[in-house]
Amino acid sequence: MTDETSPAPAPRRQKIIVVILLALILLLAAFLRFYHLGESGVGNQYYAAAVKSMLQSWHNFFFVAFEPGGSVSVDKPPLGFWVQCLSAYFLGVNGFALALPNALAGVFSVFIVYKLVRRPFGPWAGLAAALALAVTPVAVSAERNNTIDGLLVFVLLLAAWVALQSVYTRKVGWLFLGMFLVGVGFNIKMLQAYLILPGLYALYFFAARFKWWKKILHLAAATLLLLVISFSWAVIVDLTPPENRPYVGGSENNTVMELIFGHNGISRLIGGGLNRVRAGAPRQPVQNPPYGPGNVQPPMQNLPPGNVTPPPPPYGQQPPVGAYPRPPLPGSQVYPGQSGSGNVMDVGTPGSLRLFTFPLVGEIGWILPFVLMGIFIVIAALWKQPLGEKHAALLLWAGWLLPEALYFTYSTGIMHAYYMIMMGAPLAALFAMTGWALWQLFQKRKWPALGLLALLAGGTILFQAVTMNGRTSAAGWTTAGAFLLLGAGLLLAAAARTRVRLATVGLSLALIAVLLAPGLWSLLTTLNPAPNMALPYSGPAQETGGRPSVQVRRGNDVFVNPLLLDFLLENYRGEKYLVATLNANQAAPFILATGLPVFTFGGFGGMDIIVDADGLAEMVAAGELRFVLGQGLEQRQDVFLWLQQNCPVVQTPGAAPVQQGQPPNQPGLFDCGG
Repeated sequence: MTDETSPAPAPRRQKIIVVILLALILLLAAFLRFYHLGESGVGNQYYAAAVKSMLQSWHNFFFVAFEPGGSVSVDKPPLGFWVQCLSAYFLGVNGFALALPNALAGVFSVFIVYKLVRRPFGPWAGLAAALALAVTPVAVSAERNNTIDGLLVFVLLLAAWVALQSVYTRKVGWLFLGMFLVGVGFNIKMLQAYLILPGLYALYFFAARFKWWKKILHLAAATLLLLVISFSWAVIVDLTPPENRPYVGGSENNTVMELIFGHNGISRLIGGGLNRVRAGAPRQPVQNPPYGPGNVQPPMQNLPPGNVTPPPPPYGQQPPVGAYPRPPLPGSQVYPGQSGSGNVMDVGTPGSLRLFTFPLVGEIGWILPFVLMGIFIVIAALWKQPLGEKHAALLLWAGWLLPEALYFTYSTGIMHAYYMIMMGAPLAALFAMTGWALWQLFQKRKWPALGLLALLAGGTILFQAVTMNGRTSAAGWTTAGAFLLLGAGLLLAAAARTRVRLATVGLSLALIAVLLAPGLWSLLTTLNPAPNMALPYSGPAQETGGRPSVQVRRGNDVFVNPLLLDFLLENYRGEKYLVATLNANQAAPFILATGLPVFTFGGFGGMDIIVDADGLAEMVAAGELRFVLGQGLEQRQDVFLWLQQNCPVVQTPGAAPVQQGQPPNQPGLFDCGG
């Protein structure tokens, strides 16, 4: 595919300048993602515990086992964690090693966006896109963490790259490679990878130079390949006899297929999943490896009184008013070593303003007004041009961004703030393309172009000022600096008559002015001394009300109750499991601190029914389990009643008294083998 409007080869001096500027942008991206990387802890402990467990055996590695006993898997596919295992194998299970793949992926993504935008729109547009992605706050926060979304975006950008090659070169093999890569992305984050598909399908169908029926055949064949790659691991797991693999965490029926279309599918669209109580008869225990893990709060509560932050509430209950800066929802409790900054599961109310108001505006909304209006300017600039590479790029990036924006705006399903990273790359590309379109207009009609630039950039900066107001002390000078840069840029462009270079500098200053506020927010994200490591979000550290410090033992940068841990280790006699808990957040600190198997009854959110009371009795009789942490087990009445009838409650040093037969809101310990 040729494009007669593609920019002419740049002179040597310009190439040197571009290389220097690109290097500076990549260094900025690296600083924002690598500065003090991993110093706040291991990140999301659910995922970190899984990596530690996966490193203990090939069985655990392949099936993504949450705990070393191989009883249950995490509720995600394996590829992202395989990459983290590779890093942790050489560097150890620590915060830096676990976040390293994501941070590297983030820097590489900045370079890929530069390359993708540079070819059709020129090096200056490529630099603008790279800078915009480098300072996208949600990209910075997510890529400083051990969540796997940064790796997913990197793979999808590679898919976009090769898909564009299929249009540029008229070689259908590139399309198949692109769909292969989307399938690889599926094995990082399941259906989330498919959010790029509207852009890829629109790109090929409308821009590829083949007859329409050939394009349909090509897309059908490529889609078949996509499905084969996407579901390959899931099919292997589901065809493995349940007794020979972990229970599929987060699923209703112990299959990956149900996990894909249930908790990680329909629940992401319309809700449900972990928020619903799963009905029906208790499942029978799976023999051999599987029994299972899950997720709520870590066992912090039986530290000595007066020396601890208010503990997280039992799963499903709200914390006391004022206990935390922003009360967390179930499953997102704030606790020492994770965050002092509140509820990152708060993603706002579905509706038209969702991406333009906190909390999501702080993640992705900073340049959204500029881009949404800019799309029309790009369309106008390309309207009379023959179909070429620029049109293909517009189809890709708009087809990627707009469906995602609609989904995140109106979705009522399970969502976290850091999912907005999916919008970062197309937003950055369209930002740069808007700058290119304004330059095209400037060359033809100078004053209308400057007026439009002043309106778009000035309105966006004003929107950013309102967004930052009262949330950081730097809001005032950042807004003033942005308006000064914009004014200087407009004056330079207005003063330029035949001096193209001066006009280019002026437009560049105006674009940088729009990126100043998100750049500040990204810097505050990097410098945040108490980031939420479980569910990352962007912005400065929030005031925590002077919560007292907690004296705890650290193991692999994980906070764990020292009194309870010492008691368990002193009484551990080689049972298969050190202790059993309701869910994974309770279990993860013990796994990370000891590397020993920890059984959980309820899967990721405590809502799975992996083993019933009869299965628990079999485990105890077989000598696999002695101690059960009682916190939250009132949710599992069959298990709780069996424990009441068969296992005495023991008093661990420093723990609040727990009476036999009472709901163990404090983490009472049942001893089933003493």
